Amino acid sequence: MMEIPDMDRILLDVWLPIGTYYSGYIDDYSKNYFELDMIQKFGVGFSGISGFVLVAYHANGTIRLQYICCTINMTFIMLFQYSIILYCAIRMYFEMKSKVQFFSPSLRNLHRQFFKTLVLQVVTPTVTLFAPVTVLIYLPLFDLQLDLPTGLSTSALVFYPALDAIIIIYVVRDYRNAVKNILKRLIDCLQNWANSSDAEEIPTTTIRSPSVLN
Repeated sequence: MMEIPDMDRILLDVWLPIGTYYSGYIDDYSKNYFELDMIQKFGVGFSGISGFVLVAYHANGTIRLQYICCTINMTFIMLFQYSIILYCAIRMYFEMKSKVQFFSPSLRNLHRQFFKTLVLQVVTPTVTLFAPVTVLIYLPLFDLQLDLPTGLSTSALVFYPALDAIIIIYVVRDYRNAVKNILKRLIDCLQNWANSSDAEEIPTTTIRSPSVLN
């Protein structure tokens, strides 16, 4: 297993929160810019809420230095993380390509499945993580009057860890078969429980023959 450099941990734990806090700080200009929309759409102001804003331009049309710093900071963080993902994937591919020929067919097939998993795990954060964040970061630069449901993009960020596990279960055959067996046993248990409940609810009637009159 390849070790991720400690620099990535420094970026995640130190640079990202501190840089985002100071460059995306909600100043008075940002409050005045968003205050009316916040009250009209959500019924709340900026007091008592946490977050950061991206306001690209001043009132006179000049670009804000704070926005430039926040954009550079977040772009660099994403590029660094994405570079680590690509580096590990490419390095794993070339190292396994030279060694997989000495493996048994079953082990070779297993490594092929893991490599497919790795490829999908590279594509998934690109679609659900990096692409939405990139759009949100650079969209204010175009100064467009848009009202986008950005909650969908934040939902995609939360959905990514679940997709990561689903990819492994779907691609690796052993995991997939294990999940199928668990679901099959669960369905059988539910069917048996339903059948037993139906059998208990069937009323029983006793038919008595009429007595013979002499």
